[in-house]
Formats: sequence, structure tokens, C-alpha cells
Amino acid sequence: CCCCYLCCTAMPRVEEDEPLLPYGKGLINQDEPPQPAQNPPKKQRLVSLDAVRGLTVAVMIFVDQTGGALIGKVDHSPWDDVTFADFVMPFFLFMVGMSISVALRKYSQGQLQKVLMRTGKLFIIGLLTQGTDGMPGPGSLGYNLKTIRVPGILQRIAWTYFVVSLMCLYLPKLQDSFRPGAVGRALRLFRMYMLHWIVALCFLLVYIAIMFGLRVPSYNVPMGLFDLHVECDTSGDLTPKCSAARTVDMWILGYDHLYAGGEFHRLPDCSSCAPGDCPKADAPAWCFSRLDPEGILSSIPAVTTTFIGMHFGNALAHVADHPGRLWQWVPLSVIMWILGVVIHEAGWKMNKQLWSPSYLFMMAGSSGLMLSLFYCLMDFTDWQPNWLKRRYRVCGRWNFAITDVFRPFVWVGMNTMFIYLMSPAAGLAESLQRYIWWEHPKNNFVQAMFEHVFCKDSKIYSDYSFDGSCGGGMLDNLEVKYAWVIFTMVRIVFWFGVAGILYRYNWFWAV
Repeated sequence: CCCCYLCCTAMPRVEEDEPLLPYGKGLINQDEPPQPAQNPPKKQRLVSLDAVRGLTVAVMIFVDQTGGALIGKVDHSPWDDVTFADFVMPFFLFMVGMSISVALRKYSQGQLQKVLMRTGKLFIIGLLTQGTDGMPGPGSLGYNLKTIRVPGILQRIAWTYFVVSLMCLYLPKLQDSFRPGAVGRALRLFRMYMLHWIVALCFLLVYIAIMFGLRVPSYNVPMGLFDLHVECDTSGDLTPKCSAARTVDMWILGYDHLYAGGEFHRLPDCSSCAPGDCPKADAPAWCFSRLDPEGILSSIPAVTTTFIGMHFGNALAHVADHPGRLWQWVPLSVIMWILGVVIHEAGWKMNKQLWSPSYLFMMAGSSGLMLSLFYCLMDFTDWQPNWLKRRYRVCGRWNFAITDVFRPFVWVGMNTMFIYLMSPAAGLAESLQRYIWWEHPKNNFVQAMFEHVFCKDSKIYSDYSFDGSCGGGMLDNLEVKYAWVIFTMVRIVFWFGVAGILYRYNWFWAV
């Protein structure tokens, strides 16, 4: 069914595919009040946004697959502070916000219907991919509606996309007199969207009020034949033991519909091999509880992250020249990055699972800086020296520019949903191939490639262990964990190739 859906909804590349470089009315970076353009230039695609989106997908695949091998280096932080993996989700939300600002401007009618349709698709696909621990198969009943996980990555994207789209559609822009100068132009964009900023910051304030004002009662942790009791009866607790985030999720969704795992299980109080996951038999009762990293309470400030991305997209619509856009983006990114660090140092640590304000602003600033960097490399080329813009002859046949090394990220970014679902990030393709094997289920293609071609005698698939060294294969005598990292990179390159083929034949799938 999923394959048929993908094929039926596949569409050729058209100019309506979200991120564009718009031109026309409403420019605020001129030294004189704007005049309507008589013959606006043809719209161009914002290549840098595709590149950052593709880079984020590649990082997601890498950290998802190598987190167990490189514990404490690339996997999610168990609680406070951030690691490499914690940059992925806010980057996605930021780019969703940028796309909203541009995409909704293209439709003169039917905008709400398009928003509702896309929201529903994202939520349903997320429920199908993350509502169960694996693809239904022998001995499995598929999706157990009693325990199906309701929150998830795509579900959070659907929620923030829906809310910010409504803000974009129905909140009015304020009229503001023209003020010359770089600072005046930057502030004018804020004044135009002042109501949007107020609403977005209200989501953050509501989150803070619930986080510190809600009285968290004591609760029981179901353990099968018996329950473990956790004593709380407090408020303002930012630890995994008595966080308001768990209480809100349990009240609204129910305990059984939350994520059964949890990064906080790798804390020293819960794990004997922290930051690895080695459950202690004598761990406190809260260590066996559930706390969904994409839960309801932490999804409230995620709206603010998506809106900040929309504000960056608004600069595309109202600022015509490249330096003017960078003037809008870079200072704001630096300010938010510094604000996030200040809040972190003041005591409210960066925490991805709680989506704390320090984490929100630091990640929004990082997203803006990354976008600005790729914008300078791929869209704003006037400043580039000749050696960077020059196309070099490779093997006497191909013309190659240095910035072309980022082109595979663009391929992935233009087919984000398809690559996400098929690649190891969501694992649809690899889950399906496990149902085709030779003589034994372990002899499926991906597992056979690693254990018979790359690294023999490993225990990754049998015991999920990265200990020891390879006993043969292409990576003989290399430690298993590093062999797995190399194998993951090969799989990422493979999906880059798939994205390149789809790009070559003009095949794009948008939700």
C-alpha cells in the first residue's frame, strides 16, 4: 500500500515545489520606498534550503545508525546538554517554517484545504512509521491500537506546520512607515509581523507556565504483575523523575501510548554503563517509566522554533537583494544563539526532550547560521572569488566547481520525504527487504552485506554488540564499531545516489 501511495502521488518537478526566491512587491531593503515591479524576474529555487534539508537527513541517518557504536559522541544526550544528534529535529522544524512562508504565498485560494491535507498526511505517515516497533510480520499483530505510540517526529512536524500555517494565513501584517538604514530595515520586518511574534512567544510562555506551575502528583510505573511507586507532589522539577512533561502526556494520551524507550534511561542513576543503556536492577522506580521525547508539552515551544523559520522565510518575500537577506538572518541568528547560551549558563540547561528555551534559541540560531552559510555558497555567488566559482576540468571530461560537492545534499533535500521513509532513518525499505532472505532470515541483503562483505564475525545483529574486531572481510581487523560507521557511510552514499537518479529523471514526491 505504501509503495502504491508513493507511486500514485509522485509528481514531476514543478516551480510550485515549496522553497522559492520570490520577487515583487513589499521590498523593505531599498533606500527609497518600494515601487511595484513592472516585470519581476522569474522565480528561482532556494537551493541553500534544499542543501540544508539534505544535510539534515544525512545527519539523521548517521546518528540513528551509529549512536550505539559511538555512545556519548553522536547519539542523543540522555538529558541535559546537547550532542550531535540533538541538532536534527530543530533544523527540520526551522526549515518547515521557512517553506511555509513561501509556499502559502503561491496559492490565491484553497490555502486552508492544502494545509489541512498536508497536516493529515504528515500525521498519518508518522503514525504508520513510528506507531509500532517494526513492520508487521510473522508473530506480530501489526499495530496494537491499545499501545500504539501517538507522538512522533512527523506528528510533531504536522502539529507545528498546522499552527504556524494558520498564523501565516489569518494573522494580519501591520503597516509601518519606511525607515532607511540597515537597522531600520531589519526592525521593520519585525514590526510588520509583530502580531505573529506575540502569538509565537505566547506558546513559549504557556509552556513555561505549565512547566513551573503544574503540580506534578505521584504516579505508578506499570511493571506487569506489579507497579512501582514514584513520589513527586512537586512543581517546577526539571528532572526526568517528576517532569511536568510526563504528567501532561499521561493525562492526555495515556501511559501506554508513550514512547517505551527514552534517552533518560542512559543516565548514571539508571544505567550501569552510562551513557550506554545497561539497566540497573536496583535503579530508582522512575528509571523504568516512560517520557516521550516528542510529547505534547514539549511540542508547544516547538511551534516557536517553526515560526522563527517562517520569519526567515518572510525575509525572502520582503527583501530583494542577497546582502539584505543576510542582514536579516545573520544578526538575528547570532542574538538567538547567544540568548540560548545565556539561559543555559543561568541554570535552565539545553534539553532536547523538554525543548527548553535555551535549547530552542540556541538551535534556532544554529539553523539560521547554517542556512546563511549555504546561502552564501549556493545562492549568493557575487562575493565568491574566482577560484570558488571557476569550473575545473576533471579527467578531461567533466566540468566541476568546488561548490558542487554540496550538490548531493540538494538532491536529497528535494526528495526529503521519500529518502527519509526509504532510508535507514525511517527504515521502510530496509524493513521490507528483511522479509526476503536466503535459507535463514539473518541472510537478508543488508545484514549479509555487512557480515559477509564488510566485517565478518561481528555480533551486531545477533547481540547488538559493537565489541571486538572484524574477523575477515573488507575491513578485517578493524574494530566493529568503526566498521559499522563505515558501513553506515556507504549506505548514506547509496541513498545519495538514489536521490541523484530521481533528480536526473525529474521525479519528486511531496506530501
